[in-house]
Amino acid sequence: MWITIINLLLLGLLWGGVYLLMATGLNLIYGVMKVVNLAHGDMIIVGGLLAFTLFSAHGISPIIAFPLAAALLFVIGVVVQFVILERIPVKGSLGELRTLLATFGLSYVIANTSFLIWGSQFQSLPFLQGSVQLGRIALPQALVAASVLAFCAALVLHLWLTYTMLGKSVRATAQSGLGAACCGLNSRLIRVITFGVGAALAGAAGSLVITLIPFQTTASGELTIQAFTIIALGGLGNYMGALIAAEILGIVEVFTQYYLGSNPASAAIYVIFIAVLIFRPQGLFGKVGRV
Repeated sequence: MWITIINLLLLGLLWGGVYLLMATGLNLIYGVMKVVNLAHGDMIIVGGLLAFTLFSAHGISPIIAFPLAAALLFVIGVVVQFVILERIPVKGSLGELRTLLATFGLSYVIANTSFLIWGSQFQSLPFLQGSVQLGRIALPQALVAASVLAFCAALVLHLWLTYTMLGKSVRATAQSGLGAACCGLNSRLIRVITFGVGAALAGAAGSLVITLIPFQTTASGELTIQAFTIIALGGLGNYMGALIAAEILGIVEVFTQYYLGSNPASAAIYVIFIAVLIFRPQGLFGKVGRV
């Protein structure tokens, strides 16, 4: 009994690490620009399918594909921000709605482009099929590797935001875009880089998640909901809150799937999301305000 609970708890914590990386890019973009990127799940899918192609066609390990997917999605994110989002008026009451509609359209463009390249069938990437034994506890090697890489990526992002001049500029812009501009910071360049980094994190997450679950080009909506649930639960723009929320979501999903099955586990994500919007719209660690 206790061995099972401990095993499920560890699995939930490991999945939480992967979910954290899935949500961090979305959280970063919202924190700086107040843009909810509805194409975030599609970017995760592209990162995963790129890793699949590199592995199936060239035998490149997902560990190597991890930075490659991040680099490709960084370029895509920079182009999207510079060519599309920077040209959308964001002032006024309709500013957020315009960016929401733009990323909604972008989601369809990416999804249909992915469909033309990879088709509609599910794709999976067999990697590290064994298990890690900790006494009587067995953990999937692929999940352990993905979680470790995800936490490392989140740590690198934290160090970049905390100790580098560019990272501090991003944080300053997130706190007050007007204040950052008054201090001489190039807000436009910071927004472009931020969206690029957010997209890169999505691509990196995709290259890991596809080793755990099959990907389909039309399955991006659930990934976007998962990521948004995490940042809504933790508090939009709150990175420590996102960490705790990701672990909560991972644990809830693993326990629900074990005791009730896969369908209730998928529904649990939406239940949590709705509950957050009703009872704690500012998130566990967010300030009171409009989500």
